[in-house]
Amino acid sequence: MIATSPPTDPLAILPPEIVLQILDFAPISALASLTAVSRAWHQLIDVTHQEAIYSSETKTTKQSGGGRDLSAIPEPSSFCRLFEGTTSWKDLCKRQTLLASNWANQRPVTRESVLQVGNDPVWRFRADFQRRFFVSTSHAGGLNVTDMDTGRILWRLPSTLVRDEFAVRPYAHLEYQDGLAVFDREGDAVEVWQAGLEGAARGEFRRVAILNHDCQTRGFQLSYSTLCVVSNQGHGFVYDMTERPPRLITQIDIDHGAVGHLDQCEDAVIYSLGAQGYHVHDKKSGKLLGVLQPSHVSEKYHIRPPAIPSLSASSTLAGAARNGLASQYLPSEAPRKDCLKPIALVKGPLPPPSEPDHVYHREDEWGAGMLNGDLFVGFSRAGRVFLCSSWRKALQDQASFAKNSSIIECESDGTSFDLGGWLSVRNHRVMFEIQDHIYVIALDEHDKIQKTNRPARASYSLVTSSAPQLAVPVSFMALYDDAIMTTYTTLGWRQSLSNIPGGAPPPQRQNVARIFPTKTIRIVSLAPDLSKCKFTTSSESEDPEESNLESPNRSDPAVEGIWRSQAGLLQLFSMLGDEFGEQDDDDDHELGNFAADLHDDDIDEEWEDLDENEDTA
Repeated sequence: MIATSPPTDPLAILPPEIVLQILDFAPISALASLTAVSRAWHQLIDVTHQEAIYSSETKTTKQSGGGRDLSAIPEPSSFCRLFEGTTSWKDLCKRQTLLASNWANQRPVTRESVLQVGNDPVWRFRADFQRRFFVSTSHAGGLNVTDMDTGRILWRLPSTLVRDEFAVRPYAHLEYQDGLAVFDREGDAVEVWQAGLEGAARGEFRRVAILNHDCQTRGFQLSYSTLCVVSNQGHGFVYDMTERPPRLITQIDIDHGAVGHLDQCEDAVIYSLGAQGYHVHDKKSGKLLGVLQPSHVSEKYHIRPPAIPSLSASSTLAGAARNGLASQYLPSEAPRKDCLKPIALVKGPLPPPSEPDHVYHREDEWGAGMLNGDLFVGFSRAGRVFLCSSWRKALQDQASFAKNSSIIECESDGTSFDLGGWLSVRNHRVMFEIQDHIYVIALDEHDKIQKTNRPARASYSLVTSSAPQLAVPVSFMALYDDAIMTTYTTLGWRQSLSNIPGGAPPPQRQNVARIFPTKTIRIVSLAPDLSKCKFTTSSESEDPEESNLESPNRSDPAVEGIWRSQAGLLQLFSMLGDEFGEQDDDDDHELGNFAADLHDDDIDEEWEDLDENEDTA
């Protein structure tokens, strides 16, 4: 019998410096296994060299901070305060790893919150995680600042439907960065408001500038402390927002026909010109750097829409009433794994269409575009997504453009384009809306389509409303570190707004239904340890007297009866019908065209079906 020597422990023969270099390439799962091998390995990894190992760039995402100082890492964009109270590099690594693992899962564990902001549908909104509030505009006009943790409105500006010096027009576009809010007004001008000024209350903004233009403004975007404004008449403007008032630093001559969508990085701004593609200009000199033309892309993929189970009218309305009633700031009752539905990308274009009015690739019109480092993404009227993994290289020549570009095709009739065409790009993921669904597409580490049959990161979809009858296009969406946020169409509960800072709204009809369709802010949290999330409803705020949220008492037998009976569903539906068809001039600000879009033949047919069922019962 030949004697065999026991395996040699690397710790006994290799110097610590070599072991640490090897561990730098080891995944987190390997580190966890090694700490359980022996006391020596546990001592090396979790005690002696813990900071060096877990602070490595291969283990911990430092955002833009870098270095070894844990306190110097920038605050993440975390809705659930997932990284609050982090005490060590290992702790930070653990939280980031669990979060990334949940994002990558085919069916992530999620928890939802729905926030109704006043009684008007939300149009645009922005989240400030440092100050813990949302800033939003609405279909009806006005601007609201809402506490992120309680749902209480902290401060507001009225709508232009009310005569006021500081009124905000309906459907105002909103940009926001670090306490600075910018929104457009009548007359081709934009207003600049700032929070946190001396003597101002939390959430209170004060106007610091009005930027007037001599041409029709179509869009604007704020980031990198610069505001870029675009006109369809061949003009672009770049403002330095660190100065008071903001200073115009560059006026850019662009081709006519800008559709209003634009985005920027530190040194460049990209304008959408519809069928002419995306034009890239230098922000300082205004020089045209090149054109990204998606119609020239040949590498294609496609997505089939997820299958939606057929539901009766009563079940969809009951679901909306039970899960979608946005009466207050409502986290869901328990974590779920069915909110995000897995989808797959298929190599090649969509099958040839049968519709005679199909928009072909070379005829498509391109709208929203967004930058994220080297990645640029564009979205088209016909439901195509243009991915350019390195836009700077793509501008060099046609070969580089082809190497770095691809198209994702989706089934779309173009009806949702004009009301938004919104995108969000973050952490190797792209989010967009097609036909009442939001798609989240995961890319590889180089921001290209994942080519394997078992991708490392999952892609998925979610619906845009609590019931199909209520669906309207999304008007804002965003990816954050631990959450997906979008506008969300659902049923709301009419609130009393008399105590909101900034003044009371105009008088409303006394006979108006208390339950009505509206657009809210929906937060889908992917934070892995939900027990540490700080969700509170308005009833749990420190000062109930200051809360503006008048919540329905679900223990009230009258309210409970609405949701429990078939007759209650009919009553709910009749309320919606009244809301759609009987608005007077004083109440038009509440839903406007939004309500008219919801009231169609399908709703009438569903109502008749419910009536027949009730007669049978």
